[in-house]
Amino acid sequence: MKNNKDNDHSNYLVIGMIIGLLVGVIFSIIMRDNIFFAISGTGFGISFGLLIADIIWCIKNQQNKYNKIK
Repeated sequence: MKNNKDNDHSNYLVIGMIIGLLVGVIFSIIMRDNIFFAISGTGFGISFGLLIADIIWCIKNQQNKYNKIK
């Protein structure tokens, strides 16, 4: 695992999945009267968590590449 260059990216994705899942579960509990939102809340939470984690990783990775060039 120490030679894996994408290990940093996988850490971001796992953290994004966990945070998204927690937010989705809380949203599902709040919206329990609406069946569609109650069922799909966790899926949307994981999807948005992964999307945000990937965007943050891309921005950080791009900044690191820019700083190496300087």
